[in-house]
Amino acid sequence: MSDSVRRDRAARSTRRTTRGQPGSNPGRFDPSLDAAILDAALEGLGELGYDRMSMDDIASRARVGKAAIYRRWSSKAAVVAEAIAHWRGGLGPVEPPNTGSLRSDIDAVAAMVPDYDEAALSTIKVIVGAATAAMNSPVLAAALDDLALSTPRKIIKAILDQAVARGEIAPGRDLTLIPDAFVGLSVLRVMTGRPVDRVFVRRAVEGLLLPLAATDPGE
Repeated sequence: MSDSVRRDRAARSTRRTTRGQPGSNPGRFDPSLDAAILDAALEGLGELGYDRMSMDDIASRARVGKAAIYRRWSSKAAVVAEAIAHWRGGLGPVEPPNTGSLRSDIDAVAAMVPDYDEAALSTIKVIVGAATAAMNSPVLAAALDDLALSTPRKIIKAILDQAVARGEIAPGRDLTLIPDAFVGLSVLRVMTGRPVDRVFVRRAVEGLLLPLAATDPGE
């Protein structure tokens, strides 16, 4: 089995809840508790770190029984990955803009990037810490990639593909590494204590990613 197949299976497994499994009680499943559990997981990550935080700690913070968590997620890694996706979903664009030009798409992406306050920056650092823990957890690594890192990559890929379709970027170019480069730059910013704000997004796209997309590697 290839590494990509293993990672794909691991990512799917972390998103699979235990709802409907033998012994569960669908009548006791309360979807309104999801946000409370995910917020509790983020809080625990911030205070304890991934390795020290337990499912018992998450349950205590969310004021639910531990069984309520296991009815939704099969492991701590699954809860943490979903919590990060829950947090990430409220911070920036999740769908790529399609304004009619590459320049306008870049402007639209930069405009949707929020101004992070201190609390948000602290949570970003927590997520970087979880990414470090993922080095020893293939399940967590696959889930982080699937639930958190894939969104910005997909946005960059989409606006580049749209530019190719419009003729703004030459067809046939290999653009596959450019979204990864953008995400890598963003993670580096966070790891060095600097915000991923609108100014950075514009500089990264205009100063590095667009020149890479426009330059013919044979030149």
